[in-house]
Amino acid sequence: MKAKSLEIEAYTITGITRKLGYKSSKTIYRLHNKTPSPLEEYIWYEYPNAIGRKRIYLMLEPPNLVSLAEKIKANIQVRKHNIIRKNR
Repeated sequence: MKAKSLEIEAYTITGITRKLGYKSSKTIYRLHNKTPSPLEEYIWYEYPNAIGRKRIYLMLEPPNLVSLAEKIKANIQVRKHNIIRKNR
């Protein structure tokens, strides 16, 4: 039996911000810093690089979970000027 390979798209917070169309990464950082973080299932950490800082990646569509965009929509208040909102 062969092992299954799994490909996951993971981006930095700045990359996710651009990909989802936000002007600023503030919303995603707020959700990440919340306790408990609603984005915890979507985070993949890469521990210390040469400088000694860890990098945080977010998965757009992890297996067996709703997409990251839908999760963010569910955890923010819908306002008039939000980029991601339901179309009328």
